[in-house]
Amino acid sequence: MNSEAIRIYEEIRTGKRSRFPRGFWVDGSNYNYNAAADITKYLVEDVLNWDDEVVKDRMCCEVFFQQKLKGMLWTLFNDSFYAAMENAYPGKFKQWEFTHTPRNFWTEETAIEATIWLFKVKLGMSDEEIVENISRKIFVENRLDTMMHVIYGNNATQAVKSAFKHLF
Repeated sequence: MNSEAIRIYEEIRTGKRSRFPRGFWVDGSNYNYNAAADITKYLVEDVLNWDDEVVKDRMCCEVFFQQKLKGMLWTLFNDSFYAAMENAYPGKFKQWEFTHTPRNFWTEETAIEATIWLFKVKLGMSDEEIVENISRKIFVENRLDTMMHVIYGNNATQAVKSAFKHLF
């Protein structure tokens, strides 16, 4: 961990400093992204003390803004809290697992990816189990209700048919 970056952030967070040093985030180097990853982890694990489920429920741009990390989010991640989280925790979270997904996030392609991920990766279902368990409830329980509404008109069977053509 970058203890210097965390020390500076802690001084900002507690009011000992007003902001990060001039140009701290500007160059976009690997150092900046590594420091941002360390600060994001520090924020989630030590300052907020959130577990993965709380992160999925509550994390959004506003959290970064409230925690005095707006400049980092804007400069390095184009105001995408998901990009900051992916930088800190590569591959740990899928964008659709968060309560807050960007406007216009859902496309048929992302919906198919999410549906495959849900049934095969998260739930570990076989093809037979997928066919037996098709329901809107399974999508809602796994934070995919917006996808169901926007892409498939709340039709769970259509979502599964799109993702698993070989089953039908």
